[in-house]
Amino acid sequence: MRVLCTVSGSLGHVHNIVPLTRALSEAGHQVLFLTTDELAARLAREPGQVMAALANTRQRIEPLLTFMRTGQGMTVDEAQRFKDQAYALASVSTGPHLSAAVRGVLPTMKEFAPDVVLRDGAELAGCLIAEQLGVPHVSAPSGAGNILDPYLVSEPLDRRRAELGLPELRDPMSIHRHGRLDCVPARYSFTAHEIPSALVYQQAEPPADQRVLPADIAELPGDRPLVLASVGSELPKAGATIGGGLSLGVADPADTLRALVDAVSTLDCSAVVSTGRLYVDSLQSTESVRVADWVPQPLVLRCADLFITHGGYNGIREALLAGVPMVVLPQFGDQDHNADRVVEFGLGVRLPVATTDPELIAAACRAVLAEPGYTARARHARRRMLALPGIDTAVAWLAALATR
Repeated sequence: MRVLCTVSGSLGHVHNIVPLTRALSEAGHQVLFLTTDELAARLAREPGQVMAALANTRQRIEPLLTFMRTGQGMTVDEAQRFKDQAYALASVSTGPHLSAAVRGVLPTMKEFAPDVVLRDGAELAGCLIAEQLGVPHVSAPSGAGNILDPYLVSEPLDRRRAELGLPELRDPMSIHRHGRLDCVPARYSFTAHEIPSALVYQQAEPPADQRVLPADIAELPGDRPLVLASVGSELPKAGATIGGGLSLGVADPADTLRALVDAVSTLDCSAVVSTGRLYVDSLQSTESVRVADWVPQPLVLRCADLFITHGGYNGIREALLAGVPMVVLPQFGDQDHNADRVVEFGLGVRLPVATTDPELIAAACRAVLAEPGYTARARHARRRMLALPGIDTAVAWLAALATR
């Protein structure tokens, strides 16, 4: 089977999809990644070919940046609607860059002749390529895909179809017509809209270099709770803007990390704070708080009693698998929605978006650590996660879909 895998967005999107593409390659299937120049170097380390031809982050938001510079290209009302997260995601997922990318890669895609297209959840060029080639397409697990509103993308996606000579479908669920994949049980789904049920499976074990606990963490005392705090891999890179003055509405990541260290320092615990490789000169490890550039997060979570997270889909999934309750400090994207879901499932508490108040963070941590019900519910979620079928189930499902 030949699989075209389309990925855009952040490294988190890559981390969602590569366990499955590795499993596909190990099963003898051929993979071609169609991605952005921002992600191509990372995917070059994976089995399969890589083609960088999708619009990167700045190119996807170029219509808004043009309006901000010149007042041209969209109406004031359209620009204002970008403040609404659902509209912004739908717009950047369906802009004119989509049909331009499809035109540019179609000869190569015809030559590769995929049997199925596996796409990142909010990446829609894969849908149009699959429609051009007459093959099925499915979405991989994705935080952005969880909050993408199919009704908001339906009309602009039909405009892109018209530009490519494809029939307009006028069907919001066309982006899921062949199914979708997820890595959490339906009981703990983080989807924001009524969309078709997913085939669910367990993500594969982390790579070998992430299966050994660092010695300094292993030596932490066992008579106090262990708290892991992380802002993920994307916030340190995002900063406060994406060029052109377009605010992401997030705090300075250095301020967030300082607040986390100050907060956990007041708790009766041992703590590990992962900086996402962002250097902050004032952050120092102490006897009770380890500050690290990077940690093997899934492994540390197995030892943890509490996870302070920015609320990305990957981190939450890893916490569910480890049975660890959470304090969620959302920043942007799907994280605010995910934070609400964590509260709804009784798996933790949430904080205001982008807060940098150490006292507020510490109070939330104490509340979760003091209430055993959070841990009990997290452990129940872990059992449900462990009852999911293995990743080979998803590989077999894709192969069956390709033959239909």
